[in-house]
Amino acid sequence: MGLTEQLFGNGAERFSDCVEIKIAELNEKHKDFLSKEKIDLSTAYMISFGQSGSGRVGFGRTQDISPEIDSEIDKILHECAEKHLQKL
Repeated sequence: MGLTEQLFGNGAERFSDCVEIKIAELNEKHKDFLSKEKIDLSTAYMISFGQSGSGRVGFGRTQDISPEIDSEIDKILHECAEKHLQKL
């Protein structure tokens, strides 16, 4: 069982869909820059647990791309997580 399923249970698929759709939209919006830099947005973010079993969930980027795109990735991850955690 993956981390997403552990966090969101039955809502994991909806969470994943939310992130994938929004990342695809972001990819399309910045396709010229991303293709020029050979950047794949699907590997530009990660989900992590807080320290020492605090139960906190973190969403972060695995690489810095540009201030604008980095900010948009952070926003996507937090919005999708908040939306689906409220439904649990």
